[in-house]
Amino acid sequence: MGMTASQARFLTLTARKNNLEFEIQQTTQAKMLLAQQQDANALLWSNGMNTQHLYYSADGTGSVTEDMPRLSYQIVTGTYTDGGLDMRVRDQYNRLVVPSLPDPFPEDDDIANYVVEPNCLQADYFEENIKTGNWMIQQIDPANPGEWTDVSVAGSTFIYQGADSSDFQIAAADYDAEVERLESIDKRFDMRIQQLSTEQKAIENEMDSVKKVIDKNIEETFKTFG
Repeated sequence: MGMTASQARFLTLTARKNNLEFEIQQTTQAKMLLAQQQDANALLWSNGMNTQHLYYSADGTGSVTEDMPRLSYQIVTGTYTDGGLDMRVRDQYNRLVVPSLPDPFPEDDDIANYVVEPNCLQADYFEENIKTGNWMIQQIDPANPGEWTDVSVAGSTFIYQGADSSDFQIAAADYDAEVERLESIDKRFDMRIQQLSTEQKAIENEMDSVKKVIDKNIEETFKTFG
């Protein structure tokens, strides 16, 4: 191989080696991001395994998975005759939370006293707002009939907070499926890095051989003109 051909080959190998190094770097970065996803997945699993819902129990007893219904807007605001608590829900601005405005609207009432929240009928949405304190449950004050007083979740005799075993099963199934998916991707990354490293080593060996040819050509050239 002549001097010019050897130099051209060396430059081509150098460019390929640089490309391989860049791809290895990118794939390694992807593996790091994947590891972060695995950590996030583990956190989601942990959160799912510790999910606590609010349940209603008239006497404070019963099984979450068998007897107690989820605490809902319908239970809280329903009448006693319909199995409800005959209470109400207010927001942080002391407005009554309603799925829709009363019809007919009371003549002596003000629309500013209400906030329309159609999603309050959804158990998860209702529960989240109660837990975060955005909404409060209120009952008639036994000591002052006609006055309303807040009911705290912790101090309530009819609200039970617990975890449903079905939540565990769902969280575990989701976690196992995601772990399997992420591990499959991680294995592909490892295989690709191994392939690239093998090719990189082969190129480095060839570069060493070409460099020896170039060095020999240079040495012979100096001998010719020396």
